[in-house]
Amino acid sequence: MRKMKSNLDERQELKLLKIEHNGCWIAFWGLLIVMAIQMIVGNDSIKNLAGEGAVLMSLAFYLLVACIRNGIWDRRLKPNFKTNVIVSSIAAVLTGIIWFSVSYRNYHKLIGSIATGIIMFVQVEILCLLALMISSKIYKRRVQKLEEDE
Repeated sequence: MRKMKSNLDERQELKLLKIEHNGCWIAFWGLLIVMAIQMIVGNDSIKNLAGEGAVLMSLAFYLLVACIRNGIWDRRLKPNFKTNVIVSSIAAVLTGIIWFSVSYRNYHKLIGSIATGIIMFVQVEILCLLALMISSKIYKRRVQKLEEDE
């Protein structure tokens, strides 16, 4: 397939990239927030969350692979242990709160809901930290390979 000639100059091309960037992140965080709200209010069956979940995971996987392939981690965050612990803790706290809310809404048992929130917190903390550590290791290896190729 032939690539069509762009009608945009460099300034417009950069502006379009910025617009697409913002749209991508609005979609990513919007899907995540919609899924969390659906879980909290009770619309949490797999049928209701499957579409949003598939789109969110596809977008997350694409962003992860594309960024690592090009040697990009983040504009502000460093791929180190401290950052990974902070980011995974934020994800774990939010997940714990959501699952506490879902459990309390469904069963009205405070102790059981607290236990559910803590269990989900621990699981997400460990899994997210592990995923971030593996990703940062792959990223560092990729950056080293890209620098050697230059």
